[in-house]
Order: sequence, then C-alpha cells, then structure tokens
Amino acid sequence: MRLFHLFFVLFTLLAFSRCIDDDSDKCPIDIENNFILKFRYVSDKPEELFIKKIKKVDVFVFKESGQYVTTQSADLTALTSFAGISLNLDPGNYRIVCWGNATGKTFISPMSANSLMKDAYISHVSLRDGTAAINGDTLYYALDNLTFPSSLKATTSETVIERVLNFHNAYIKMHIYVKGLTDKDSQGNLLAPIIEMTGVTGSYNFDMQSFGNTVRYLNTSAYENILGERIAKVTFHTLRFKDDNPIEIKIKKSSDGSTLTAISLKDFMKENNITVEGIEEAIVPILVEYKDASIKISVPEWEQTPIDPEL
Repeated sequence: MRLFHLFFVLFTLLAFSRCIDDDSDKCPIDIENNFILKFRYVSDKPEELFIKKIKKVDVFVFKESGQYVTTQSADLTALTSFAGISLNLDPGNYRIVCWGNATGKTFISPMSANSLMKDAYISHVSLRDGTAAINGDTLYYALDNLTFPSSLKATTSETVIERVLNFHNAYIKMHIYVKGLTDKDSQGNLLAPIIEMTGVTGSYNFDMQSFGNTVRYLNTSAYENILGERIAKVTFHTLRFKDDNPIEIKIKKSSDGSTLTAISLKDFMKENNITVEGIEEAIVPILVEYKDASIKISVPEWEQTPIDPEL
C-alpha cells in the first residue's frame, strides 16, 4: 500500500513538472472551473512577449450591467507555469478587465458586491500619499466581453470555454539625459541633476481612459557611461498621454534645488517629429546638453534609431 501511495505522488509531481516545461495546452484543467482565460502580448513585433513583460495580473469580472462579480490575481510563479487563469462563471454576459504589473506604485480601487465598473479605477499611489513620485509601474491592460451560454455550463473539461486575451501597453517610458552640467557639493564632488516632470495624469478608469489629478515625478538622475562619456540619466514610467499634452520637464541643480532649464514636452515632440499615439512600446528620449553658455535640447544620437524595448 505504501508503495502505491509513493508511486501516485511521484506520478502527480511528474505530471505537473511537465505542465511547467511543456506547452500550456497539456496542463491539467481544474474541471470545477468552466472558463479558462489565456494571456498574450506581442507588442509591435510578431513575438510572444507576455512572460517577459508582465509579472503580475489582476483580473476583474463584471456583469454586462457593470456590477462587480469577482477578482482573481496571478503572480509571477503562477504565470510562469501557466499564462492565464481559470474561473467558474454562471451563464450570462460579462466584461473582463485585466491590469498587468499593478504593483507597489499603483493603487486599485477596492471592490465589493455593490461596486460598478464605471466607478472602478487605478491611480498612482503618490496621489493618495500627497508625495512626489520617483517612478511608476510598467502597466499593461486588457479588456474582453464574454457571453457564457447556459448550454455550456461545465461539468467536465470538454465543456470548458477558452479565450485568449491580448494585452496592450498602458504606460510610456521617458528617458531624460543631461550632459555637461557642472554642479558640485561643498567638498567639490560632482552632483547629478534632479529631474522633475509635471502635468502627467495619474489615474485610469477601467476603460483605460485617463482622468483626474496629475502626478509630480521627481528623482535624482544617475551618471552612466554612454558612448565613452559620463552622462546623467533618469527614467520615468508614466500613464499614457497624447502628443498634445501639458507636461513640463525641469532640470534642477542638486546643490540648491534651483531650476536651470524648463522643457515643454509637447513642443519638443513636435519639433523632433516624435509621436506616442498608436505606438505600443512608446519611448520619448530627451538629451539636455550644457556647453559653454548654450543649452541644446535634442533626441540623443544613441536613441535616434529603433531600439529594443527591453533596454
């Protein structure tokens, strides 16, 4: 009898290890659930990038009327073994909203039995704390409308409904470089500049429409060796914005906090033929170069050609 139980345990462990290593279609299905939702993200390239880009997913299910039904989350461990979730749903029409990578910098409005999708939102935690944001999460979003007919109420795996849900990028990456700025502390040590960015809307509703108050981003840059030169850099992840935006970027001295340069992002993008609208992995690179008595604001040469979104 002990040998039988030992064989059964080993067989089960082997089956699940194959589920992780092999194609997800071979994974065992929990037949208590009647709906399997698989996740996918391909970006601007014909390559599956979901597990490379998205490390956590929060799934929210609403009735067609907008009434909240349930929530389920999957962390990196769960997503690595299977890029999806399973749910048990009653017959009816549903709207399913998924947020990817909503972690430490993102607040999701609490849900209850009386919650409605039209009132649900996510926002940057700095708006609740009343503080400046150092950065934001690399958010992704997906929406699906589902009809679950009563004839397919599952009792076995043969009647489980499967759908593939495509995620979309819900953030923009800002790369801000500063070159040639001399700012030192009382001991003569070179100080990296502070970068401030204002005017970025900090909330989405569950249709991924931005609204509400703006976030103030503020962080001290760090020096990097770029093309053999020492250049300060900061990266901000923001909610998506339009080409015609009110965003302003300021370069400040670390020694006394004074503003050296203010940049209208809208004007910079227009002058340099940069658009973020309709671009899945949108990146806006800005180089502020101080030389003698002049200031040059341009697109850095190392980012003037298409780059790998992972960089």
